[in-house]
Amino acid sequence: MLSTDEYHGICVLTAGGDFLAPESEIARAVVTQAIDARHITNFIIELDKCGYIDSQGLETLCWIRSRCDELFGMFKLVAPEENCRKILEITRLDQRFDIEPDLTTALKAMR
Repeated sequence: MLSTDEYHGICVLTAGGDFLAPESEIARAVVTQAIDARHITNFIIELDKCGYIDSQGLETLCWIRSRCDELFGMFKLVAPEENCRKILEITRLDQRFDIEPDLTTALKAMR
């Protein structure tokens, strides 16, 4: 399950569970629509309820990051759950992404 909100031109996607292939497809569609229709270039992914992220989920995070970079936007992850954080560390993606402890901190950093 993936939900979306918008805060002052920043799109926030919240993973309500594991970030797998179905959620990856939804995330790509949401990001594409936000960029094309609303010209949003800043994205936050909340992972505090995400216990597992598969290879397609990791690939989607990298894709969103590269889209933000292309558009001079910002991309942040928020509070990855412990197992998800370990996956990011093992793949060394924790070094590629800005990870914030909570949504408020992430939003403040983007202003």
